[in-house]
Amino acid sequence: MLENKIFNSIVKTGIVLSTICIVGNIIFKFPLIVNTKWICLIIMCFFALYYETKETPKKEHVKFIFFIFIILFFIPVGWFDSGGTANNTIAYVFIILICITYLFNSKKRTILIILLIGTFTGLYIFEHLRPDLINTHPTDSQFWDRLIQIPLTLYASYYLIKQFANAYTTEKKKQEEYSIKLKEANYKLHNLATYDSLTHVNNRRIFDEYLQALISDQEISSSNIYVALLDVDNFKKINDTYGHLIGDDLLISFAKKAGEIIKAPNILARWGGDEFAIIYTGDETIVKSKMNDLLEAIQKIGHTKNLDSSISIGLTRLKPNDTVTDLLSRADLALYEAKSNGRNKFIIHD
Repeated sequence: MLENKIFNSIVKTGIVLSTICIVGNIIFKFPLIVNTKWICLIIMCFFALYYETKETPKKEHVKFIFFIFIILFFIPVGWFDSGGTANNTIAYVFIILICITYLFNSKKRTILIILLIGTFTGLYIFEHLRPDLINTHPTDSQFWDRLIQIPLTLYASYYLIKQFANAYTTEKKKQEEYSIKLKEANYKLHNLATYDSLTHVNNRRIFDEYLQALISDQEISSSNIYVALLDVDNFKKINDTYGHLIGDDLLISFAKKAGEIIKAPNILARWGGDEFAIIYTGDETIVKSKMNDLLEAIQKIGHTKNLDSSISIGLTRLKPNDTVTDLLSRADLALYEAKSNGRNKFIIHD
């Protein structure tokens, strides 16, 4: 979990920072008492690290207690020992604020932020009222202390923000990858819901929806809209004689050619099995020409595959007050008549 990783880094940084500050305080001859807070911080950090290695619900409580210690002990002691507003406590307050904001949610975050603001405000007011209780240090000592503390606090801030930035970048990348996969999945689902898996023309669901929309639109009910049902003649015989793969190949080739003849916004769909359905808008002469083109196309395709192939077509025009059942019944009747009268033709049924 990223929050645990960040907390682990914070604790280890606390140990390193404390060690450097203790050594620096000794070198620059600060009173030993100022190391109290750093020693306590090291102890608390090791305590937190110990529980970080354990798979226990107490980990979250330890994390909360750790920041309670920082706010109610480390900051106040550091404030008094290091010179109040003359020291670098404010820098640590900002670092702690960043950590709390990221590591905690809702109630715990609110409690810690209130404590942090209250503690810092209280210390500031207390120093204003009783400056005599705040330790003071020589200017040179303050200079060397800041020379150590400022780079350390800046680097610590950078390190934490870098962790958050890296986490954001990683999460953003994951979201982008997920978005791409989701789009691909949606595209596949769209294709499955829209197109016939074998011929890649519209499936029957799309045809039915489009036809129902036309029927429901009273404004276009009297337009030159035609519905055709197509059936490959003797398709069962082709399958039985040459095999289903040859039959499928014939359907695929015909669907591809039919798509070139029946172009959008007109609808070409696989009705099921060896049947196709068409919704075509146009003058009757043009529609008849398109039907003839389809009759010729299936024969040419069959010729290239050494097959005797043809289609029968039943055609009807949309009339005012037609229902879907009325329209398809007439088209189906016209298809039946075309098959009964020798196949390889189209018949219009009004």
